[in-house]
Amino acid sequence: MKRILLTILLVGFLNLMIATPALADGAVDAIANELMCQCGCTKTVASCDCGTAEQMRQTIKAILDQGKSKEEILAYFVGQYGEVVLSTPTKKGFNLAAWVVPFAGIVLGAGAVYLALRKWVFRGQELEEVTVEEVADAEVAEYEERLRRDLAAFK
Repeated sequence: MKRILLTILLVGFLNLMIATPALADGAVDAIANELMCQCGCTKTVASCDCGTAEQMRQTIKAILDQGKSKEEILAYFVGQYGEVVLSTPTKKGFNLAAWVVPFAGIVLGAGAVYLALRKWVFRGQELEEVTVEEVADAEVAEYEERLRRDLAAFK
């Protein structure tokens, strides 16, 4: 019984030792996706293959090994490079406009299209009703006489 328990503990410990680097690599990649490479390539640190990106990934790993959180790591890089290092703008202050304006534009554009279509549809219905119902008999007789004259001229 003691052997089984000791084997389970040993296997669990070895599994933990093997899984820890994989978890750290996943955390590095997750944080690297939120940072822009500073070599000028306009890629995220996770997708860039330059030396600058590699240095940034090593820095992320070193800070993670110190036990710092994702927010603390992002704050470190913002302190180093400014907000341009973030792959997405922050959701506060003037940067909030980058999040709100596109959605507001879509809503306003959809509203304008709806109003224009509604106006065109109702205008078409009004024209049909006027032409069908309000034609006087005298106007009809005038057009019939004109049609007869035009047909007689072609014979």
